[in-house]
Amino acid sequence: MTVQKLLEVDKHEAQRLRKYLETHNVYDSSQKILIKNSSARIPIKSESDEDQLKEDISKNFGYSVQILVEETRGEKLNSPKNKLDLLKKRVSEQCGDVKDLPESYEIYGDLILIPSNSLLAESEQKEEVYDIICDIFRVNRIARKNAVVNDKFRSPRTDLLRGAEPWVHIVENRIRYNFDVTKSMFCRGNITEKMRVAKFDCSTEVVVDLFAGIGYFVLPYLVHANARHVYACEWNPNSVEALKVNLEDAGVADRCTVLLGDNREVAPSNVADRVNLGLIPSSEISWKTGVCALKPSGGVLHIHSNVEVKSNQTKQESFATTGQHILHCIQTLVKEHKEGDYSCEIIHTECVKSYAPRIYHVVFDLKISQK
Repeated sequence: MTVQKLLEVDKHEAQRLRKYLETHNVYDSSQKILIKNSSARIPIKSESDEDQLKEDISKNFGYSVQILVEETRGEKLNSPKNKLDLLKKRVSEQCGDVKDLPESYEIYGDLILIPSNSLLAESEQKEEVYDIICDIFRVNRIARKNAVVNDKFRSPRTDLLRGAEPWVHIVENRIRYNFDVTKSMFCRGNITEKMRVAKFDCSTEVVVDLFAGIGYFVLPYLVHANARHVYACEWNPNSVEALKVNLEDAGVADRCTVLLGDNREVAPSNVADRVNLGLIPSSEISWKTGVCALKPSGGVLHIHSNVEVKSNQTKQESFATTGQHILHCIQTLVKEHKEGDYSCEIIHTECVKSYAPRIYHVVFDLKISQK
């Protein structure tokens, strides 16, 4: 007998919550989601911290969940770990000793992305190994991560081991993100912030996104928050190429102006009701640009930052300390670059995810209003 933890939730919330659990490495993909009447039971990993998980879900989704513990029979044959074990077993039986098989992976449609230290050694049987990988993981293409290029874009350097087409896609919250896996990366960890943005009502607003990438936040603003117009600033040409594809794919290209270049040089001034500054570990290089982008009447800045929790502080105390530092800096920039008298206040603090031990990705919403 083995123990299985199940998170019980309204069935209409199941897929949205599953994606959240996936990005936080809590979802147990070896088991199926069970639908019974109006509820869904989502399998979660047995080592999950139940109290912390309940707290996080309540904060991010606004409702409480129940966690059930049940006994199950048999092995979890489809879990990532067992697929990797199966890979080792079949490769050993068919190809002999291959020491650098992948220990983890990411799936993008029919492409599997494996770590940079995998399948590096030359082997006469590499094509047979690729065949086994494709069979176990039900894919047609194999790509391997490589060291990030030390350019101003920190571009990925991904090698295609099998297949010639580098474009992949992933769907999040009903938005399709297309990108060239050899030139761009996809950040899965920001799903809760994308979902928060999707709930905004921006139907009368102009938004400026200073770090647009392939459209991580641009698309939720346009598709779900229904922004009147978005100015998307991005200096990486490869990301801009994917962004334009995604805008067309979503049918919102007519409401977006893409500005290729350093946002400190290309961002518009005095147009925005809302400015997104989605760069970590810090977006400080563009705080001045964000302030200048706001309309003369003011608006909201969404400032992303990594926050380190000191050993002598609670998480909330560390967030508050960082927030007050950001607020002071923005107040100074407003005085220097906006004409008139303004008030500045933090209206919301959103913890997006744990970035590293004792380091959290946090978004501070600052409202700037003309008095």
